[in-house]
Amino acid sequence: MYNVSLDKIAQELGYPYKGKKDVVVRRVVFDSREVKEGDLFVAIRGERVDGHTFVGKAIESGAVGVVTREDFALENDAVGQIIAEDGQAFIQALGKWCRAQFQGPVIAITGSQGKTSTKDLMAQVCRLRGNVVVTKENQNNELGLPLTLTRLDEMTDFCIVEMGMTGFGEIDFLCQMAQPTHAIITGIGMVHAEFLGSQQGIARAKTELFKYLPQDGAVALRKKDETLLSPYVSECAGRVLWCDVDGGDGDVVCTSSNLQTDASDYECQAMGETFSVHLPFAGKHYISNALLVTAIARMLDIPVVDIQNGLGSAVSLSSNRMEMHELDRGCLLINDCYNANPDSMIATIDVLAGYKPRPTVACLGNMYELGQYEKEGHASVGRHLATKGIESLICLGALAEGIGASAIEAGMNPAQVFYVDTTKQMALLLKEYARDHSVILVKGSNSMHMTEVYKYIKNEPTMV
Repeated sequence: MYNVSLDKIAQELGYPYKGKKDVVVRRVVFDSREVKEGDLFVAIRGERVDGHTFVGKAIESGAVGVVTREDFALENDAVGQIIAEDGQAFIQALGKWCRAQFQGPVIAITGSQGKTSTKDLMAQVCRLRGNVVVTKENQNNELGLPLTLTRLDEMTDFCIVEMGMTGFGEIDFLCQMAQPTHAIITGIGMVHAEFLGSQQGIARAKTELFKYLPQDGAVALRKKDETLLSPYVSECAGRVLWCDVDGGDGDVVCTSSNLQTDASDYECQAMGETFSVHLPFAGKHYISNALLVTAIARMLDIPVVDIQNGLGSAVSLSSNRMEMHELDRGCLLINDCYNANPDSMIATIDVLAGYKPRPTVACLGNMYELGQYEKEGHASVGRHLATKGIESLICLGALAEGIGASAIEAGMNPAQVFYVDTTKQMALLLKEYARDHSVILVKGSNSMHMTEVYKYIKNEPTMV
């Protein structure tokens, strides 16, 4: 937070203020369990829980300021109190105010897949040039984004915000608060087609950010998405940078690559410069993300050596994304459970296939929000599994049965395709069928709770 007193902030935003004057808060939180000394606790009324119930606990934990509705009497003159009927609206207003104080670059990252991984890579490159405020985990919605903006302060050099969406107007709303100067669209896939109708609709929704980019700003896009995105690039006043992982024409391209099971080495051409990159993540999709990061980094005048070092020393900052867990009997579990769509499924299957001739097992769950692409999306994953020679497949959920059926049609051994109804059944099947030194991929949509598969295994060491 900026070093401005709470009563001054209330005045700036037009909210009534009570209690102690000249209170300066350290950060903003709305979960009382996370409150630490010097925080501002914002009480939000949700469908199941009312944050006002926990105001007392927040103060006991060290909150020096609270945001509550008007009828909530605070019996503590040592604490500042802002009166707001809608706590979420207050956080949005405060986030927008903090953004207005910030003069550095704000990089917005959105897309159908790879947002969080790309955001993490961008942050690790920028940190070599200054202090970074970046979205935590996947706090990328109408509450998480403004909460990120409240973390801006006088020492911040870069701000990186992830933007999620399910419908039209949501990216526009987030951009009104973030006012991005630069942006990355990681890809236009099939996810959210249920709400947006088609990939064309998804492209239209993602490109709502174009009109916010200034003339000295830029957006990095995949060459693969050019047909879908080209109708809207005229709305962008900044520079449009096309990135191609397949070595074609573009502003930033990968001219050659060496994909390993735990890393990716590639040659990059970026705006007239050629250099090598070692990326400590497996998969062509990670190279694609790194090219987008490189494009924006060069527009921010970050030197090539810092791009190389930032990408080369990157670690996963967010959970459930290509996490590698060593198991008993020499087995390896790849936890990529955060979410799933056909493109990301296929990308991680490619990584799994890279471990052959070790035994390979794909544990896959339903993919949701695909709309008209639901049937074909699951079928395409099954065909890819068979093409890549994955040895065994365990399917969880009715939609995932389409993955299994398509894999068998494409030549996968039916005796190695299994169907289960729960994550525990999936874990038990792994215990029974996984061979020594197997590599196991676990992936599915969030609501499938695929992380429970790993938890079952972790809590039962002899399971695999």
